[in-house]
Amino acid sequence: MSMVSENMTSPIVIETKPFGKTTVDESDILEFPEGIFAFEEFHRFVILSESEESTFHWLQSLDDPSLAFVILEIRSLIPDYVPDIPGWILGGIGLAKLEDAEIWGIVTIPRGNPNDMTINLQGPIIINRKMGKGGQFISNDDTHFVRTRLLEYIEQN
Repeated sequence: MSMVSENMTSPIVIETKPFGKTTVDESDILEFPEGIFAFEEFHRFVILSESEESTFHWLQSLDDPSLAFVILEIRSLIPDYVPDIPGWILGGIGLAKLEDAEIWGIVTIPRGNPNDMTINLQGPIIINRKMGKGGQFISNDDTHFVRTRLLEYIEQN
């Protein structure tokens, strides 16, 4: 008879927009207490990718399988990116400081024109992996735009 640790969680099968049915570990489920802007009624998400090497990932809703956002970890693209978000707001997901967070940006890829893809630097997705919580927050930095052209930014930097 094997002992099961309290920290171990079970794999669960979920329905996803990009991959159909797939298995995730319960510990990978993230709770977004306030949802995401314009999708406030959806609170449970998981981050998926095709492979560990993928730049682009999916923020998949567990509440609605048809809802998934293309995201990328902003600091992998912009190492010095620091959104201006008051600490008291981050407390809602159990964070004391941004250094302890994963910071993701939602990517918009226009249909038929991937060269015009943009990333939202004004409304980053902040994840507190230790607590399994996340949210979308507004950066008060006026150099962070909702639609930063991704390829232009890469070429310039």
